[in-house]
Amino acid sequence: MLGRMGKLAAGMIVASLGLVLSGCSEEAPTPPPPRMVRTIVVEEKPLVLSAEGAGTIQARYVNNIGFLVSGRVLTRNVDVGASVKTGDLLASLDPVDYNSRLTAAQSQVTSAQAALDQAAGEESRFKQLLANGFTPQARYDQALKDLQTAQAGVVGAKANLKLAQDQLGYTKLHAPTEGVVTQTGANVGQVVQAGEMVVQLSSFNDRDGVFSISVIYIAAAKVGMPVKVWMQAKPNVSVQGVVREISPNADPVTGTYTVKVTLTDPPADMFIGAVVVGEVSTAGREVVTVPSSAILQTGDTPQVWLVSADDTVKRVPVKVDRFNTDTVTISSGIAKGDRIVTAGVNALNDGQKVTVQKADAQ
Repeated sequence: MLGRMGKLAAGMIVASLGLVLSGCSEEAPTPPPPRMVRTIVVEEKPLVLSAEGAGTIQARYVNNIGFLVSGRVLTRNVDVGASVKTGDLLASLDPVDYNSRLTAAQSQVTSAQAALDQAAGEESRFKQLLANGFTPQARYDQALKDLQTAQAGVVGAKANLKLAQDQLGYTKLHAPTEGVVTQTGANVGQVVQAGEMVVQLSSFNDRDGVFSISVIYIAAAKVGMPVKVWMQAKPNVSVQGVVREISPNADPVTGTYTVKVTLTDPPADMFIGAVVVGEVSTAGREVVTVPSSAILQTGDTPQVWLVSADDTVKRVPVKVDRFNTDTVTISSGIAKGDRIVTAGVNALNDGQKVTVQKADAQ
C-alpha cells in the first residue's frame, strides 16, 4: 500500500516538473514595431516683420496760384478735379482799371518823348552858339542839364509803360505747370488781393502715398525704406515706393505721424485722392518656424518631440514667440539641425522608438 502511494507521488512530481519545463520553453512576446512618424529638420530663418496701413494718393508738388495784382474776379475757368496743361487760362480779373493805367502810361511816354525832342534841339543850338562865342558856358550847361532830365523822363515813362503792360497781363491767370485742380479759393465777383490763392494746382506727374502711422510702428520707419503700395479697391494695381519723408511731430488730434512714400511710375489708376494700402516688410532676428501640428501642449509649457540619434523621441520644452494660422515661431528650445516630429505628437511616449518617413529622412 505504501509502495503504491510512493509511486503515485513520484509520478505527480514528474508531471509537475514536465509542466514547469514546458512553460519555460514558451517564447517571450514580440515588442511592437517602431512607430512611423513625419518629421522636419529645424532651420533658422530671419523673422519677417510686416505692417500695413491705409493712406491716400497726394501730389508731391502743390502750387497755390494767385494773381500778382489785386482786383475783382471776372471769370474762373476751372473747377476742382479739372486737368489743365501749362499755359491754360485759369481765371481773370476785371481789366478796366489796368487798361486806364496803361493809357496813362502811354501818354506819359508821348509827353516825355516830346520834352526830350525839345531839349535835344535846345542843347544842339546852344552848343553851336557856345562854339562861336555867342553864349556863355552857364547857358549851355543849363541846356545840357535839361536834355539829361528829358532823357531820364523818357526812361522813367517807358518803365511805367512796361509796368502798366505787365499789370494788365497779370489780370489773366495761366497755369504755370500741368496738373489737377484740387482746390479753389475765389469765385466770380469776389475781390482778391495780390498773392491770394485762387486755384490750387497739384502736379500729376509726381505723386506720393501719404500714410498716418501710429507711435507703435513709427520707430521702425526709416527714410529710404521700400514700401509696396496697392489700391484698396483694386489690389492687383500695385507699385513700389520708397519712404521719402517722416514727420518729426505727431498730429495733435490723432497722435499719428505722417509718412510720405514716393511712388515709382504710378499707374493712372492711382489718381490723386485714391485710397491705397502700404505694406512694409523687414528682416528681423533669426528664428525657427515649425508647423503648428508639431506643438505638444500638455501643461503650461509647450513642447515638441525631438528625435534623437538612436531614433527615440523625447519631449523638449520650447518658448513660443508667435502663433500664426498654420505655423508657430519658436525663439528658444530647439536649434538648427534638430529633427522634430510634426504629426501624431499626442500618440508618442518618452523613449519610444520611431521610424522616420523616407520623404522626411533627408
